[in-house]
Amino acid sequence: MHRFQGNIWDYDSKPQVMQVLGYLLAVKDRIPEITEARNIELGLGLQLCFMQPSKYKFEHSRFCFGRLEFVGQKIQDLVMAERLLMKHLDAPGRWLQEKHRRVLMNKFCGRYLREKYLHRFIIYSEQVQDAFEHNRRRNPATTAVQQSLHGLSYTVYGKPDVRRLMFEVFYFEQIQPKSV
Repeated sequence: MHRFQGNIWDYDSKPQVMQVLGYLLAVKDRIPEITEARNIELGLGLQLCFMQPSKYKFEHSRFCFGRLEFVGQKIQDLVMAERLLMKHLDAPGRWLQEKHRRVLMNKFCGRYLREKYLHRFIIYSEQVQDAFEHNRRRNPATTAVQQSLHGLSYTVYGKPDVRRLMFEVFYFEQIQPKSV
């Protein structure tokens, strides 16, 4: 993983991504080496979140965001369910289930990333880049990147940082239109 440290993305894109997401968060550890290791892990993890599997899948199969995306999707689901239950204690279960589904629909998750203009930093292979440039539809990879960001924040900082990203940075409680 350290082979990706010090490349162009690390110098050009990472500072902008970190500024938008509000990193580095101050965490005081008893051992300063652990804090330094956490910051290196976060920097490399942010780069990993923006590496589309089409670029490095066959060359380095473990260097794609599939695992982080899975963790992020599950932790998003859990945090949103907790938030809805605490907000609407007396609501019927069917209504909560429908609201939960509409908030976490994959179709809308990537929109928050595009609104922050972070989709420009995703690293694609040339074929995939050409396909997205000629396609007028939305880029589906933004949802995976956004979920992997939640997975990374959970593994580095824990659930409070996922809440911060969901409700302060990405504004997850925005009401989505009901499908007709």
